Parts: sequence; C-alpha cells; structure tokens
Amino acid sequence: PQDSAIILLNMPNDSNNSSNGPPAPNPVLTAYESYLRDTPLVTRYTLNSVLISFLASFFFNPAFAFANIPLFTIFKFQLYRIVTSPFICSEFLSLFFVFMGFMNHGIRLEQSMGSTLFGALFFSLTIVSNLLFVVISIILWGLTNSESYLGQASMGIWTTLLGIIAVECSKAPENSQRRLFFLTVPALYYPLAILALFSMFAGVKLSYCLGVAVGYSYGFGKMDRLRVKVDTAKRWESGFLRGFVGRVGWVSVDYASGALAWTEGGGSGGDSNGQNNSEGGSGFQMFGPRGGGRRDGEDGSSSGGPGAVRSPNDPAESSRAAFAGTGRSLGSTERKGLLSRGKKSNPPKTPEERAALLERAAERRRQQQQSEEAGDSAV
Repeated sequence: PQDSAIILLNMPNDSNNSSNGPPAPNPVLTAYESYLRDTPLVTRYTLNSVLISFLASFFFNPAFAFANIPLFTIFKFQLYRIVTSPFICSEFLSLFFVFMGFMNHGIRLEQSMGSTLFGALFFSLTIVSNLLFVVISIILWGLTNSESYLGQASMGIWTTLLGIIAVECSKAPENSQRRLFFLTVPALYYPLAILALFSMFAGVKLSYCLGVAVGYSYGFGKMDRLRVKVDTAKRWESGFLRGFVGRVGWVSVDYASGALAWTEGGGSGGDSNGQNNSEGGSGFQMFGPRGGGRRDGEDGSSSGGPGAVRSPNDPAESSRAAFAGTGRSLGSTERKGLLSRGKKSNPPKTPEERAALLERAAERRRQQQQSEEAGDSAV
C-alpha cells in the first residue's frame, strides 16, 4: 500500500501541467489588437464612431439628433449636423456593409495619402455634399411648397464613401476595371454602378447622387481650391495635430506609401515614425479587386490626392552627400564637391560598385577592431 501511494504521488498531474503552461490567447483581444494595429487612425476613429452610433440606437434615435435635416440644420441653426451626419448608423446590415466598404477603401486611401490629407478629404466631401443637399432641398421646397423636402435627411457613411470611391476611380488608369459581384465594369464608372445597385434596392437618394457627383468633381480637379497641400499638412502635423501624430495608426505625410498602397500585397502604410503598421494589405475587398494607379501625367505630391511612390534611398548616397561642399571650379557654374575644383568629376558608380565599396569599408572596420582588441589583450 505504501508503494502504491508513492506511485500515485509521483504520477504526473495533467491538470497541473496544463495550468503551468501559458494561457490560451483571448480571441476577442487578439482581434482587437489586430484591428488597432492594421487600421489607420482616421479610418479607425470613423468606424468607431459609426459603431458607437449603432449601439446608441438601442436607446435613442441618433438620426433625430445628428442627421442633416434642412428643417433643423438651417431653420434651427444646428449647423453641426453637416459634419455629424456621416457617423449615423442604426441597422446591423448597414453596419456590416459600412465596415466592408470603409475597411477596404478607407484603409488604402489613408495609407496612400496620409492621415492628415485623408481626414481633410473626408470632411471636404462631407461638408460640400451636405451643403448641396441643403441648398437643393430648400430650392425644391420653394418651387413646390412641399415641406417634405425640408424633412428629408442626409445621413450615413455611404454619402461620403461613394465620394471617396469616385475620387479613387477618377485617378485610376483608363483601361482598369473593377468587379461588382459577378459583373466587370470600367473603373471610371464603378461608383455609378454601385449607385445604381443601391437605387434598385433602396430607391434613389439625393444624398448618394450628390456624394458621387462631388467625388467626381474633386477627382477631376474641379475643386482644387479645397485641396490641402502637402506643406500645409506638414505644418498642421507640427501644430494643432501634434497630439495625434504619436498615436497608434497615424500615417504621417512623410511616410505615406503613395500608389504603393494600391498594389497587390501593398497597403501597409507607415506610422509617424516610418514603421509599418501591418504586414501586407489591410482590410478586405468589398466587391472585387481593383486596378490602382494614376492617370498619366498627374502628380499628387502637391495636393490632397494619392501621391506617387517614392523610390527608396540609396545607402551610399548619404555618405557622398555628407562630404559634398559648395566650392565651384573656375569658369563653371556647376556646384561640385570641396575637393573637385578644376577637376573632372568621376562618373557615377553602379550599385554593384557601391556595394563593393561599402563591403570593403566594413571589412576595414572589422580589421581595425580586431587589431585594437589584440593590442588591449597584449597590454
């Protein structure tokens, strides 16, 4: 009996071993951390606001308080409705499609432009669309004397999202196409196809039509006065937006990925420190693959459009620039290095030659360190 008791005591306890191991990861916490890491700041704040509006709809009607209704916006001077109307969502199916659409277009466009320029684009499209909605509603009320035009509402993220899609498609190459379920349509007419699809199921909505029209106008340069230049965005980031620059998911203008965000496997924008927030494309596609890019001859480096891809820096270029001077050779106006006066400059080296130079420099440093260590040991 004593031997059997000793054997029982020495037997491994599976429950104790399992408790000593690392706990299983929480799937909800893992999903939230992935969402926090892979979603840029402005897109994440927008989706969070839509989600909060959906949860609040169980207790009161957010549309009555925040939707753009001309009767309240103008006649009761509740102008904040022009800005708050896109964040309203009261249906689960609408919330699902909002996350599908905005997680695709919003993430890539913010990584392409940067958080400052994307936020400026978002609110520019929102404000212009809502102002046009109010003006047209008041004109129709004056012509028909029907107060129903004053009571119709412009709300939901799709008014602005359709404008964002129109801006993106207006910059696409001429021969690119998009897939709408099982249909393939030219990229230029892709927003109109989505608008026709929504009109078939929910009826024609003036706010959606205005969102597409404003997006096309912005994309084709008809609203250039509303574009925020890159220099202005940099001043904002060093000024009143300084508190947001260090937050997780912020994509600084200097580290925006440009057209690289639309390539296959791209879309991992950099944060304010120049580090990638995700590995590969974030988000998922709503209606099918896209053909990113820009029309020939366009440059988004000076305004709020998707910028061009910057070529990677040459590691040997910085070492040469560090020793460059401001001297000039006699009879010439070309700026040369300090030691190159009156001499013909050497032809630029190939990447292989630069790599060989860097490798030889590293080998010399290693030999110098070994000799110093040998001298110290001898002492």
